[in-house]
Amino acid sequence: MPAAVDAAVGAASSRRAAAKPERPFVVEVSVEREFEFGADDVWAVFADFGNVSWVPGVEKVELEGEGIGMIRHLTVPVFPQLHERLETLDHENRVLEYSIPAVAYIEVKNYVARAHVIELEGDRCKVRMSCQAEADGVADERAAARTRTFYESMLTWIDAFLRK
Repeated sequence: MPAAVDAAVGAASSRRAAAKPERPFVVEVSVEREFEFGADDVWAVFADFGNVSWVPGVEKVELEGEGIGMIRHLTVPVFPQLHERLETLDHENRVLEYSIPAVAYIEVKNYVARAHVIELEGDRCKVRMSCQAEADGVADERAAARTRTFYESMLTWIDAFLRK
């Protein structure tokens, strides 16, 4: 192959590689837990987006706006402040979605979470917590494991809050 053609092919190949966006690592986690409480009782905890009194360690909550698009700013002493934006609040289907630009303690960014409260027989329900995010400076497996552990803790806190 002549040098000029070889150079042109190499340049075109380099342009294709440069134009091809890198796909970020996607962290996907889903955790479920059954509760010995009715779906309406558990949903009430999630639906009150501005109230996180059930979360241990939160020092201060500041709310900006109301309804869809509202942001709750959470201050937890050992971590950077969180800025959680309410994306979806579907009372009929008991689904809440929120996003956070970055979550240092689970090492993710571009985080979008979903809580779904599912009614079961006999005044019981199941909560399915799930998310998609990008690992932030760590392997996606590590970020997924940290997120899974956080969700399990969160569901334990809700259970303890409702038992009071």
